[in-house]
Amino acid sequence: MKILMIDSLQVNYVEHGEFDGLRDDGCEVKVTCTPTPGQLAWADGIVAFHSVKVDSVLLAQASRCRALVKATTGVDDVDMTALRAKGIRFANIGQVGVEEVAEHSLALVLLAQRRLLDYFQHTLLGGWCWRECGTQAPGGLLKPCNETVLGVLGYGAIGQAVARRAAAFGYQLKFHDPAFAHCPDGVAQACSFEALLAQADILTLHLPLTSATHHLFNERNLARIKPGAVLVNTSRGGLIDSDSLLRALDSGQVSQALLDVVEHEPAILPALRTHARVALTPHAAFCSQRSLSTLKARALGTLLAMLEKTPSVTANKRWPQDQEGDAHV
Repeated sequence: MKILMIDSLQVNYVEHGEFDGLRDDGCEVKVTCTPTPGQLAWADGIVAFHSVKVDSVLLAQASRCRALVKATTGVDDVDMTALRAKGIRFANIGQVGVEEVAEHSLALVLLAQRRLLDYFQHTLLGGWCWRECGTQAPGGLLKPCNETVLGVLGYGAIGQAVARRAAAFGYQLKFHDPAFAHCPDGVAQACSFEALLAQADILTLHLPLTSATHHLFNERNLARIKPGAVLVNTSRGGLIDSDSLLRALDSGQVSQALLDVVEHEPAILPALRTHARVALTPHAAFCSQRSLSTLKARALGTLLAMLEKTPSVTANKRWPQDQEGDAHV
């Protein structure tokens, strides 16, 4: 079997020489970030990593391809109609890095909780007085965790892992997820989407990107959140309309935005990248030595199983539009 791995142009998930060549099981693997028509036509199976768009143009050139694995949790950049039309079997890799994303999310929550952005900026400019460094910025005075409502939007594996960790800090935990009328683990209180926006001091997002959730945080919904609330996003950048977020930040409606994912990344609006109350991390929440190796091994193993016609791993279907409630990789 001939396997083509299409690595990300943004960041190399595959180390140089890690997979290229003939394997002991007789499979031949090629790795590229810029597949040629010849390489696509050569492949019996394809692994596509994050930011690789699986569209009709790519699939039209994959004349031999019988199976394709997207090495991501989300499938928002996959043309499912084109896959079905060509009869190509498809799978994503399910949840990878759940604990890592939960830890990264909570780190951003705590950074916001203690207004560390303000302190960092203040001391960087030579200051050394907490009264002068934004502790009375939008959102009011600093509060302890047990007086803070942490809202978790999307209560899949990652959302639940965030809630379990946040409970240890004493947060007042509330969540919304259409799959759950009641909290499955007893950690948080279920509420409506509208109530979550109105009550959360810090709101952390753990949703897939679908037609239903694209720009969920637009002008209208950002105006409905608690004034001065903090927004944390480690799922999909397209959940938030960047222009609307900038206006909400400038007005004080949103006091801080801590984002691991941004729409159209890495082409981020300069005003967002440099905003004093925005902290960005480079789509890194999933990353650890363990999660990276698991990601690659599961992607290749799933593809080989599909090509051998053994039962395949398919995308979970819990949130609307055929995607699971958490998304990151």
